[in-house]
Amino acid sequence: MNKKPYTNQVDFLPYTHLPIPSDVLAKSDWLTFANNEMIQQEAVPMTYFYLLLSGKAKIIKDQANGKRALLQFLHTGDSIGDLTLVGAEKQPKTVIALGQTSCIGIPIQLAKEQLMQDPLFVQALAKEIGEKLLLRMEYYTLQQTYPLDLRLAMLLLEASVADQYQEKMTETAEFLGVSYRHLTFTLKRFKEQGFVQKQAHGYHIHTAALQSFCTHKQRGSSA
Repeated sequence: MNKKPYTNQVDFLPYTHLPIPSDVLAKSDWLTFANNEMIQQEAVPMTYFYLLLSGKAKIIKDQANGKRALLQFLHTGDSIGDLTLVGAEKQPKTVIALGQTSCIGIPIQLAKEQLMQDPLFVQALAKEIGEKLLLRMEYYTLQQTYPLDLRLAMLLLEASVADQYQEKMTETAEFLGVSYRHLTFTLKRFKEQGFVQKQAHGYHIHTAALQSFCTHKQRGSSA
């Protein structure tokens, strides 16, 4: 992780929906993370309320059997630690950067003492959390209604970095709610159709072909 004080030269445009006072930003840090670097570790108290400026991240949870469960992907404009900030989550989950990722880190104590006393910020944060909940509900609805090939194509597009998908196949299968065998069979079909190409670490995805496939498949699903 590379850390330096926040300056107004950092692009803050993704956060027009969250009113952050300039005096809070002046006490915040600009943080950059390398690919696969941990932004937040599970069960470790949060030191920052993060605002994702660029890049992607994934949220995972360690299970009792030693495996990891892939829960969600985060994108530019998302916040990290909102549930901790409002007191809904006592034990944060692990968050890992996908590709080079930059964040504004607002010290968590500062966020609690100042931002959570600002009615405009609290209202905007509640709206953001509600929108995330609706998106999560929509995702689970898609899990029930969309076929695996469409859900996998959408996931490859969402989670790839520079056209590279490097998530573990066991975690991918669990995230999609299918067997490992079913997943690998579908990926084999994707290779034959020219959507992906197997590499030493994961898959190279052909973005245009996958986007076209998703568009046509979604039209068929909604027909």
